[in-house]
Amino acid sequence: MDKEYFLEITWGTIIYVYFKSNKGEIEEFVVKLIAQFEDAWYEVLRYDSGHGCPHKDILNTKGEVIRKVWYDFLDNGQALTMAITDIKENHEFYQERYRKWLKGQ
Repeated sequence: MDKEYFLEITWGTIIYVYFKSNKGEIEEFVVKLIAQFEDAWYEVLRYDSGHGCPHKDILNTKGEVIRKVWYDFLDNGQALTMAITDIKENHEFYQERYRKWLKGQ
């Protein structure tokens, strides 16, 4: 079963959530922090289960992965929950860092 939805954190800040489950087990997932700066929307951060292991991709202002943080000690269900919680609790930090990167272009 595939499920996809958006969570609005604040105006101009959303979390995109997608996951595929089978019999209650999360087979794959993607969680993105998407934020608006000026008049454009940017994918700031992404968690996913690609490469066979849950991880976080830190993205630069061109959308390129500049760092991966691996969570090989978590299963996909745990990582999905952690990703949503992390973005809800730390979105201001991630957005401020990204805003500085945009100014540095």
